[in-house]
Amino acid sequence: MSSEQQSYSTNGLAQLICNIFILIYIFSYSLLSIWLLFDGWINQFSSLHWMWGINEGNGFSNAILLVLFSLLGAILGGAILSITSFHRYVAIEKNFDLDHIWGFIYTPILSSIVGITVFALVQSGLLVLNGSFAEGEQSISATMGFTAIGCISGYNWDVIIAKLQELSKGIFKKE
Repeated sequence: MSSEQQSYSTNGLAQLICNIFILIYIFSYSLLSIWLLFDGWINQFSSLHWMWGINEGNGFSNAILLVLFSLLGAILGGAILSITSFHRYVAIEKNFDLDHIWGFIYTPILSSIVGITVFALVQSGLLVLNGSFAEGEQSISATMGFTAIGCISGYNWDVIIAKLQELSKGIFKKE
């Protein structure tokens, strides 16, 4: 076997391992996000109460519930983008580069940040979405709305970043 064939074989194996890792990673955080989303709709995230030291019978405030729905929606939007990008790079264009792995690894983190930011923008009135913090049960339409806006923002994180740049230029204008 020539050194060129051995190098291709080694690169091919590294590529395969990388692809399998990415698939397992995307699959894992997607399923966890879906499970948490249903836990939120069914039990108001009772599975997370232990993490925050919330006693049984108490729950998250309505503001925290809505930010969690927005955050999980954004993670799922990022997962949609990751799955479609992975498919495009690997199966259609056949030009997946190992440098792409960083984008896939950072997707849930970036999506979480974007989801929380979009939630803050919506609640501050800079973006408009119906849903309130009134005590009592959150309406299913409010939770679905925040999940949907989170999903759209996680999928289109680049558009959100451009809007944040535009917004920051408007706020911090030089006189």
